[in-house]
Amino acid sequence: MAAAFAFWASRHLLGHQQPVFAAISALICLAPGIPSQIRQGMGLIVGVTVGIVVGELALVIPADLAELRMASATFIAMMIAVAFGMPPVVPIQAGASAMLVLLMGPQVAGLARFLDVLIGASTGLIVAFVFFRERLKF
Repeated sequence: MAAAFAFWASRHLLGHQQPVFAAISALICLAPGIPSQIRQGMGLIVGVTVGIVVGELALVIPADLAELRMASATFIAMMIAVAFGMPPVVPIQAGASAMLVLLMGPQVAGLARFLDVLIGASTGLIVAFVFFRERLKF
């Protein structure tokens, strides 16, 4: 339900044609077995932000060195994210986000993805608050 709503919201409010990342973000926030939906949602946003910034900066490396650019951006994004001391979702999302910027381009995986993640994480956290309030903790 949360994933479908996040997809709808991003599509109609932001005009994104295929807001897959909004739906996925809502799902990640509500994954069963995680100790805290709030930490998961915050970690998701931090990781995606770090990855997008590092991925965008890596675009200055010439495309001829695509493999080096990908490897270094992924590594750097994950190392920066680890420094935050947050759950594993943070470095995972940082590395994946840096890769996506480089593979899909910043038009799809940059600001558009960040906004989709904000909508998805917000939707997931609202649903968690409404349906799982007694289990919510930071």
